[in-house]
Amino acid sequence: APSLGSPSLGSPDQVSFSRTSPAGGAQEEESTWAFDAGDGKHIDVRSHPDLGAPRTGAKVGPGERFRVSCELRGTDGVLYLQLADGRGWLFD
Repeated sequence: APSLGSPSLGSPDQVSFSRTSPAGGAQEEESTWAFDAGDGKHIDVRSHPDLGAPRTGAKVGPGERFRVSCELRGTDGVLYLQLADGRGWLFD
């Protein structure tokens, strides 16, 4: 399972995302993911797929399941997840 972190949460090792439905091999096919920080904290949603992107004000909470419409591996090696509901992006 990918381990995704946010600077606002401290160590990225504390944050964990896991895919709960198959992506079917396509990066732009919707899949369901679940968030578990392991410490009860949330992760902030970003406006676009960039580590320095502004936070949107939206948050994904512990145990929350969410749909991802696009998985994008950046040139920096970071996995970005676009939330299907339009709130923004999460990142590894």
